[in-house]
Amino acid sequence: MVMQNRFFWIFLVFLSLPSLFAKDANPNGDSRVESILPTKPESGSPWGENALNVETIPVLDLVDEKNSQKRWSDASKEYSFAIDGFESGKKNLEKRREDFKKEVFYEDRYEWQKVARRENKEKEFQKQLYDLRSQTTLRLVKAMNLLDKIENPKVKESPSYIDLKSGIYREYIKHQESFKNYLQVIDFTIRYIDISTKNEMEAEPHRLLALSYEKMEQNALRSKNQELYYEFKELKKKHLLRFAELHYGRESKEFATIEEKVGKDF
Repeated sequence: MVMQNRFFWIFLVFLSLPSLFAKDANPNGDSRVESILPTKPESGSPWGENALNVETIPVLDLVDEKNSQKRWSDASKEYSFAIDGFESGKKNLEKRREDFKKEVFYEDRYEWQKVARRENKEKEFQKQLYDLRSQTTLRLVKAMNLLDKIENPKVKESPSYIDLKSGIYREYIKHQESFKNYLQVIDFTIRYIDISTKNEMEAEPHRLLALSYEKMEQNALRSKNQELYYEFKELKKKHLLRFAELHYGRESKEFATIEEKVGKDF
């Protein structure tokens, strides 16, 4: 509850600033964290483009456990619909984009006409992708709500429940990062890490947190909120080091380089 109130307060602080999340504090718009970290998840990571399916939970016998099993099953279906629907819709969108490139519009006599048509069509594709992501996140939220209604301890402690909840959060975080909703990325990535020790030991959540905290650090700087600025900077450095430790190893040259940058108040 304290964390939720904290995020609500931060949200109110930044809500009053115009186009806050659309710009970077650096004059050239570059992210300093992105300049030293990989831009994609490591090979074999569950954070890749394709979502992972989860194993079926064993059928349980007691009445309350069966109710929990039903909710788990419904949440699993929503998760499957979400990832299958998004992947199918994205492939369809990419095909239409490729088909458009092959079309010839004889009425476009000048180059500026061709450029304008391409730009307008790309805006249309981006809008469709945005709508597709929005529909997907609604399904993921529905799946989360179904899981939250499960109270049976035996079900909540099962590997299948943990894997499903992790998968739902993972997909939700990826879409929020695409939307540049950094507060949502931070909030749900922290929740994701808290689900299990295994999740905390994945490098990708810490990479996302470092990037998101840097965005919030830049926003706090522009809003002249010194307290939040230093808070976000320390959190950024914390997760930057944790990512480097998990991804490269503490004895690596990469870790030493990042540690040095953090030590210089990066």
